[in-house]
Amino acid sequence: MFNSAQSTFFFIGCLATLVLMLLVAASYLRPKQKYFPKKVITPFEAKMFARLKQAFPEHHILAQVAFSALITNSNYKIRSRFNRKVTDFVLLDQQMNVVIIIELDDPTHIGKESEDAERDAMLLEAGYQVIRYTEIPSIRQLQQDIL
Repeated sequence: MFNSAQSTFFFIGCLATLVLMLLVAASYLRPKQKYFPKKVITPFEAKMFARLKQAFPEHHILAQVAFSALITNSNYKIRSRFNRKVTDFVLLDQQMNVVIIIELDDPTHIGKESEDAERDAMLLEAGYQVIRYTEIPSIRQLQQDIL
């Protein structure tokens, strides 16, 4: 038989094992998180957004606009070509009309020129003007290029 010190140690060991087993079981029963927050725009895009606000204070600037908010088609197969695409920036006038779509091409666009051209072609066919920059232009350059 156990003496009282051994019984106490045995009881504490059993209790600790039970608590550990309950914690492990609870972690498996708890629903796994499926969704996580992420930044809406990259730091590079944030600098461009600030520059656009400086260059066009009377305009509205939208970031990360879905193609489906800009173009549509009744054919599902055609819609599926653009339904997950997003533009970097859309410049709107005071009446909320699209002035221009602005794409900021960072180094991740290298080798994706044909994909970018296809994206631009969709927007151009819908009647939008698209401009691409690889660096953040000056306020003056933006105003010359766009207005």
